Amino acid sequence: MRLSTEVTDPHLLARPSKPRKKPSKNEPPGPWREELSRFFGVDLTAIPSISVLTGITLMTELGNDLGAFKTAHHFSSWLCLCPDNETSASKVLRRATRRSQNRVRQALRMAASSLHHDKSYLGDKYRRLRAKLGAPKAITAMAHQLARIIWHLIAHRVPFDLTIFAAYEKVNQTRRLKRLSSAARQMGYQLTPIAT
Repeated sequence: MRLSTEVTDPHLLARPSKPRKKPSKNEPPGPWREELSRFFGVDLTAIPSISVLTGITLMTELGNDLGAFKTAHHFSSWLCLCPDNETSASKVLRRATRRSQNRVRQALRMAASSLHHDKSYLGDKYRRLRAKLGAPKAITAMAHQLARIIWHLIAHRVPFDLTIFAAYEKVNQTRRLKRLSSAARQMGYQLTPIAT
C-alpha cells in the first residue's frame, strides 16, 4: 500500500489522526484501545471511523490471524462487499453485492456511514461517492475500502498511516480544479489564485 509518488506540498499531506480527547459515550469502559492494539499487533482504531466497538466486533468474529484469506480481495469477497455480476450468455444481467448477515460486514458498513463528517481522505472520498452514487452504494464501497485496509494492517503488521493517501488527494484536487476551470470558462469567467 506504500505509494512511490512523493508529495512535498504541506497543504496536500493528510494530517495524522489524533487520538480522541474523550471516549465516545457508547465506548465500553476500560483500556480497550490498548487491549485491541495488543491483540491485533496494530492499532485499528487509528483508522478513521473504526471505533472500539468495531474493533471488538472484529476481535470476536475474526481473531487476529487472517491467514485464511490470501489477499485483501479474498477477505472483502468473503464479507460480500465485492460486486457479484450475474451473467447469462456472456451478458451481465445484474451488478450488485451479495446479501449477507455477516457481523463484520455490518460493523464495517456502520463504520463507513460514520465517515460523513470525517475530515480525512476517506471522509472526502465517502462524500464524493455519496454525491455520485447515493448513500447505500457509497457505504458499501467505503466498507470495502475499510476491509482492504484492515486486512493489510493485520496481515503485514504495519501501523495505519494517512499520509499514504496524499498522492490520491493531490490527484483529486487537480481533477476538481480542472472541473471548476472548465465550468468557469463555459460561463465566460477565469479562475485566478488568491495571493497568500
